[in-house]
Amino acid sequence: MEKKTILVVDDDIENARSYCEILTDLNYRVFTGGDVNAALALLQSEKVDLVITDYRMPGKTGLDFIVALRQIRPDLPVIMITAYGNIETYLRSMSLGAFEFVNKPVKKEEFERIVQHALNKKDGEIRKGKDDRGQYSYN
Repeated sequence: MEKKTILVVDDDIENARSYCEILTDLNYRVFTGGDVNAALALLQSEKVDLVITDYRMPGKTGLDFIVALRQIRPDLPVIMITAYGNIETYLRSMSLGAFEFVNKPVKKEEFERIVQHALNKKDGEIRKGKDDRGQYSYN
C-alpha cells in the first residue's frame, strides 16, 4: 500500500516541524510549505492526500488558501489549525469545506486522531452514523 502524503502549511517553523515529526512517526510522507503560494505550487506537482494549514500566515490566510485550493483540488480534505479561532473563522472554514477546525495548542493524540479521520473520510471509510467523535457522518 502506498504511503499517504500530507502537506503542512505553516509559517511557524517550530509548529511545522512538530507536526511533521508526528506525521513522519505515523509513517506518512510529509511536505511543508511556509506560505499559501508555496503550498499551491507544491500541489501542482505532487499528489497530496491531506492538507493541514495554519490560519494566520504572511500575505494570505488559511481561508485564502482553502479558496484557491478548491479551484485545483476541490475534494482534498483540509484541517485548519489556529491560535486565533473565533466563530466567524470557524464558520467560514467549514463553509469552504474544511474537514476540521482545531484550536492551538492541540494534543498529539487528538492531532493523530483528526488526521486519521480526515484520511479515512477521503478513502470513504466513514459510513452513515455516529463516528467516534459522536458526530454524524453521511459519507
